[in-house]
Amino acid sequence: MASRTPPVKTLVKLLLVGLSIATALSFCGLRMVGRLSPPGSHRTLPGLSPEDPSEDLGQVLVPVDTPPGRAVTYVWNVEELTPQRQQVAYGLGERLEAQIEATHHAYARRLRYRALGPGRFTYVAPPGCGTDMHCIYLELMRTSPGPVRALGERFAASIRTRQLDAAQAAQLILGFVQRIRYEVPDNEPFGIVPPALVPAQNRGDCDSKAVLAVMLLRQVGIDAVLLYSDPLAHAAVGVGLPGSGTRLKLGGRSYQYAEVTAEGWPPGMVPPRYNLLHLWKVLPLEE
Repeated sequence: MASRTPPVKTLVKLLLVGLSIATALSFCGLRMVGRLSPPGSHRTLPGLSPEDPSEDLGQVLVPVDTPPGRAVTYVWNVEELTPQRQQVAYGLGERLEAQIEATHHAYARRLRYRALGPGRFTYVAPPGCGTDMHCIYLELMRTSPGPVRALGERFAASIRTRQLDAAQAAQLILGFVQRIRYEVPDNEPFGIVPPALVPAQNRGDCDSKAVLAVMLLRQVGIDAVLLYSDPLAHAAVGVGLPGSGTRLKLGGRSYQYAEVTAEGWPPGMVPPRYNLLHLWKVLPLEE
């Protein structure tokens, strides 16, 4: 599996002229292996031939009159499911995509976001917010519910129709998010892509993809949290289901570690460079 120097999203809170200023370096994660299938096409997955059956979750266009040509088709493999090959298409209208981008940038201006160079920035943290991007993630979840929910409905419908159990449902969603191309969004405020734009633009780094995964998992009834390590400069997903491997706890609940930056990375396994559990924290991201 290919890897890269781990991007960093490290926050240091400073007190300057009576204001709380957060500074950060924005990178994170492992580079994802493989390519995205172009719209309307299929990629042959390991162990599968083009003739093998696939489960088509359908096409999500928001709004519904969005030209189909704007949709990105994702094809991925979930070994625990039959058929193993999964497919879904997702696209946003040009105006809606621009509106989500504008909202994200407007929020950054309110927090006096300022880029300091590649992967480095400062902002004035909102009252009551710490230095772990918690409030930024909540704001992104608050401003992206409609398109993400429309995508989640396709997953929920497939899960119901196929009568998947919770573990299979989690694998379905995590596999999809892993399939999205890993990219450090240096052009975005706070170094993060809004959740609704991650699948629409086929890009996202560790926390961009993790926030999307948390939203989709919760929509289908699976308890999920964001796992965050400031010192290790990484983010992942915690899944509140039984399972083997690494788990982190919060308030009596135990969450299985799930990596979202690398395609095919198994739940419960932490990449070696990040396997220092005392440096991780659980962000519940209460909506």
